[in-house]
Parts: sequence; C-alpha cells; structure tokens
Amino acid sequence: MALKADAILLLCGVTAGLPAVAAAADGERYDPYAKMVTGAHHYDMREVLQAGGKFVAEPVEQPDLSQLDAPPLSARASEPLAPGKLPEGWVQIGEVVQRREIAEGLKQVDPKPLPAWEDIEGNQYPRKGTVFLNFNGGILKSGADNSAESKSTLARHNHKYPVFNGSEATALTLIQAVQQDLESLGVRVLYLNRPSKTVPYTMAMIGGSWTDTNIGDPAGGVAPGTDCEDRDQRNVVYAFDSSSATISQEIAHAWGLDHTLGGDRIMSYQAGNNKHFGDNCQALCEEQCQGPGTIGCRLIHEIYCGEDSEQQNDLAELNKIFGTPEPDTEPPTVKLLPDSDLLELEVGESIEIKADIHDNYGGVGWRIKVSRDGVVALDEVDYDQVGAWYFTNLQAGVYEVVLEAEDHAEHVVQDQMKIVVGGASAPTTTDGGSEGEADTGDETAGVDDGSDTEDPGSASDGGTDGDSSGATDKGGCECRSSDQGAGGALVLPLLGLWFGHRARRRRTA
Repeated sequence: MALKADAILLLCGVTAGLPAVAAAADGERYDPYAKMVTGAHHYDMREVLQAGGKFVAEPVEQPDLSQLDAPPLSARASEPLAPGKLPEGWVQIGEVVQRREIAEGLKQVDPKPLPAWEDIEGNQYPRKGTVFLNFNGGILKSGADNSAESKSTLARHNHKYPVFNGSEATALTLIQAVQQDLESLGVRVLYLNRPSKTVPYTMAMIGGSWTDTNIGDPAGGVAPGTDCEDRDQRNVVYAFDSSSATISQEIAHAWGLDHTLGGDRIMSYQAGNNKHFGDNCQALCEEQCQGPGTIGCRLIHEIYCGEDSEQQNDLAELNKIFGTPEPDTEPPTVKLLPDSDLLELEVGESIEIKADIHDNYGGVGWRIKVSRDGVVALDEVDYDQVGAWYFTNLQAGVYEVVLEAEDHAEHVVQDQMKIVVGGASAPTTTDGGSEGEADTGDETAGVDDGSDTEDPGSASDGGTDGDSSGATDKGGCECRSSDQGAGGALVLPLLGLWFGHRARRRRTA
C-alpha cells in the first residue's frame, strides 16, 4: 500500500534473545551468548575408528554466482509455505520475536561479559570479522546458530533454501553496497567463496521468503538478535527483499544493534536514501517500531550514549567489536600440549591433549584432526572453544594429531604430534578401523581456505554435526516490507595450563 513520505517503511529487523546461561547477582541481568567451557571434548577412540568417517568434517560447499543467470527467475522462488512455528519459549509482541524474559522486561543482557568468558581465546575485542553473503541457498538445519554447519534457530529443518531470485549483476550491486556499509570496520565480505569452517563468520541468506524460515508473519528480513557485541560470532541472518540496507541491517542485528529513527540510517525502518551506520547517538525506535520494552541491548547502548538516554551509536559499538580495517599481518601461534613430538602409549590407555593458542586479534578459530596410520579418523572444529580433548581406549597404531588455527586474514598455522600406541610395529587396522588414502590436508578432509574481501566481479580463493554441548537456541529479529581410563598420570600434569593461559590473556577495559 502507499505510504506517506514521513511514514515508517518497514524494511527489516526485529530482535530476539536466548535462554540465560549466566545470571547476574541481582537476577535481572544475564549473558545469553557467553557460553562457558565445561570440560574437555571426550572421544572413545574405539568408537571413533568404528564409525567410519562419522567424525570427519564434510567439505564446504562453494557457491557459484554464475548460476544466477542460468534458470529463469520464475523457477527459483520456492512455493509459499504455511507460517512457521517459533521455538519453545519465544513470544511475538507486535513486530518483535524474542525470548519471553527479554520481551516482557524481566531480564536485560548484561553489558559486561564475564571475565572468564573474555579470557577464552577468540573472544577478545577488537576482532577481525567475516560476512558471507549466500546467494545460492542450500539445505539449512534447525538448531542453535552455526553458520559453518548451516544451522539456524530460525530455519525450517532440512528445508532447501532457494537461490536468490535475481541476476548476477543485481547480486554484485548488492554486494558492493554491503561492502561500502562495512568498509570502516575490520570486516571482510565474501561471496564467491564460503569461508572454511574453522574461522567464525556471519552468514546472510539473500533471497527466499519469510515462509522459508520458521517465523509466523511476513517480514523483509529476520536475524537472531540480542547477541550484544557479537558474543556468539557464528550467526545466520536472512534478507528477503532486494535491498542492501536490509542485508546490512540484519547483519548488524546479529551483532547487537537495535532499531533507531532516521531515514538515513541502516538501522531505521523509515524510508530514505544513502543509508549508513550512524556515528552519533541516535534515538532508538522502540514503541513506534517494535513494542514497549523490546530493545534487547539497551544496557550496551547506554555505555556509549549515557544512562537512560534511549539512544544508540551504531559505529561506536561496531568499532568496539571489529576495530578498523587495517591489515592483519600477524598469524596466530599454536602449540599442542603435552609439548612432545612423539609419545608412546599402551593399547587402551587415555590421554588429554590441550591447545595453547594466541592471536593478536579476537575472532580466531581452530580445529583438531586425528589420523591413524595415515587415515583421517576425526576432523572437527572446536566450536565450543574448549581447547582440550580427552581420548580414551586408544587402539593400536601410529596416530598423528594436528591442531590448526585460522584467522580472518587467511593465516592458517599448525602444530602436530605423533602418538605410537602398542609399539612401533602397530597394525594398520583394528576392530572397525577404516582404511583409505593418506590424508593430504586438502578439501577432502574438510579443511579449506577462506578468502580475502572480494570486489564485485573479481574472483578470489576462497561434517560434523556442529551441535555445541548444552547449546541453546537463539531467537530472531523480524521485520516487516565420560570416565578417565588408564593414562591419567599423563593427564594430571597438564591440568590448569589452558585456563592459566586464559588468565594471562585477560584484557583490561
């Protein structure tokens, strides 16, 4: 319908939160995205070897923008579906989809993360960041957001998300506009190549319809919200219309920004031209846009604009997260603990392996790969940022353990160790052990390179189940228009090394 010039044009963006992970002493504040480490990943190596590749990451499926010009536009859109159903515990108030405790004002997101969370490598500020613009769609799975595994709180489970209903030229125009929106931040925008699973990134699904998600009402875009200061880092957002402002707004919702007033602002519902992220404190748009009490990151906004200001400074908050776009020339450093090139153990023994990882920016990710007799048995990204793995029931063979870290500048570094179990003449197969080609570290093992920020029209180089133990589902921003076995003596001297390192890495405000 036609709107008056001063009317609010609903372009996108409602916000939502998560179940509490840690509540403040007063019981009114919580930190839904700051998940804490609970213990090492546990693997029974007999089960891993018998699983025949279950623990080996699937290769990353790469996009191809040239496909946008192949089928007719009318053939790309999916058939309209019935409205979806939000996860348990979510409510919709007006145009806002949130956790009940946020929407009803019972809790607010704590403006300061727990110190122990800040000590975890990769969580520090400023970070480098990556946005992947997905125009080719694909199969999405429901669950806590994990862009690397195509999992989304707002996805219809195993639903094939459609290809962008536009030409390659249109896609390139949108890409260029999003790059301009983010050019003052330490964020790269990828589209020709999907990043490797190791590095954390935000994925924006471009195209489709609100019925391709599980929201219940029409919208121009939707994103997980109240992830204040991007504490999660692996969100999935959706932009259904062909507006670059919608894409950038949904991405920023996933990083903790709420709606503001002002037709020239990306975070505004209002119609306007030359939209951008504001560098001043702008009035929040709450009751007239979303509904009373629905600003998810209010206490963070007050850090920059003053207590009870009811304002938000877009760029101040984004600069805190991602800094400025200077090049990252320093690769991460990685070391496996115990610090030994070769260990010898008996069949059935256990060992705990820890990671010592440093980087000059936050946002680094890492994965572990275990091969036995040259065959990859386990290859998984440490999505929980635990940095410790406890292997029990080791079977005979020669194991190679590789720890790999990657940052947003495509620096990929490794450390490795060998473990001989059962003597030097260990057999190449045991109960259920898989046989195959020796691993070469290429894409078949699920390890792939990322890509530099791309200019439109220029090409550049670009599993596991991915569920985090105890992970909780996230909500959406919607808009309208195991037992230690033998070998414990080897583990005990290592206890505290990983957490001791975190304490040394703690940054002061």
